[in-house]
Amino acid sequence: MAGLIYIGVAFLASFLFAVLIVITQEFHGGLSYDGSTGVQKIHAAPVPRIGGFALLAGAFAAGWTLDPATQALWWTICLCGIPAFGSGALEDVTKKVSAKWRLLATVFAGLIFCVVSGYRIERADIPGLDYLLQYPAFGIALSAIAIGGIANSLNIIDGVNGLASGTAIIVLSAFAVLAAKAGDSSVLAICLLMIGAIAGFFVLNFPSGRLFYGDAGAYSTGFMLAVIGIVLPARNPQYSPLIAVLALAYPWIETLVSIRRRVKREGTHPGEADRLHLHSLVYRSRAKRIAETINRPKMRNPITSVLLWSLTLVACSITVIWPDEPWILGAGVGVVYVLYLLIYRRVALLSRIRRAFNARIRHRA
Repeated sequence: MAGLIYIGVAFLASFLFAVLIVITQEFHGGLSYDGSTGVQKIHAAPVPRIGGFALLAGAFAAGWTLDPATQALWWTICLCGIPAFGSGALEDVTKKVSAKWRLLATVFAGLIFCVVSGYRIERADIPGLDYLLQYPAFGIALSAIAIGGIANSLNIIDGVNGLASGTAIIVLSAFAVLAAKAGDSSVLAICLLMIGAIAGFFVLNFPSGRLFYGDAGAYSTGFMLAVIGIVLPARNPQYSPLIAVLALAYPWIETLVSIRRRVKREGTHPGEADRLHLHSLVYRSRAKRIAETINRPKMRNPITSVLLWSLTLVACSITVIWPDEPWILGAGVGVVYVLYLLIYRRVALLSRIRRAFNARIRHRA
């Protein structure tokens, strides 16, 4: 019953605030519109990109319904996450905060959380790394970097309607199941609260795309996912810390592949946007074919998310079934990585074939 209250209050507050943003966009659009310029953009009309404020409304409203012990943990996480949310919100409004400074802000938020809360990565179930984690300073540094990295990775996959928020809901659901199995009512309540807050925004974002998550939404959600991924096994040592590595595999694999791709390309740097993310390729190939088959061309965007949710569903299914088996979790990471590469190479090949075919047609014309 309590879980329904957390989800219900968070959803209602988030949804109502999201609706308010949408119906008042003509007044704040000059600041809040995402626009349609940029190499990675795939939407045609300006849309408010301040969905993160709806998430904030849901998280704040439902926070007061938690029991005192859970509130202590919840508000600690929220207060420590201010740099992550703030840097994203500033970028959403000004469009002038570089990716480097946003990444540093989320790493700083992670550092504050580790120091204030006492939670950090204490073991990794990886030989060699576990030895280094005996030193608290190393554990704190690794935790801060991991939190910043996950926050940034969720922002990277936030390119089509519902992909980042839907992925977050799937991961939070897996964490909630594990928290329930362990009897950890505080982490369970926080997971349910976050699911409700994200869902309130989600219904206006998917499939219609009337409101975007924005950097504030993506960075703060990524921060929360990473923090819960550290806290859950720390409070419940029967679970391997690799549960977070596997559950969040798709976002961080996308990030590492993107960095490698950009480093290899002459004249680019790791933070430069491009149109070669997996979701961009799927949007231009497989999702396009499906949308044309069902005669719903405008559904290409949400279809892309539905297709790519499968990666996180596979990862989270393995996580929930074998949370105490490090070797299986590690193998699960390998499975997700191979699936990612197979999909990427297939859609990349189809895109190259289509470009060559279109170029030949234009040449003949």
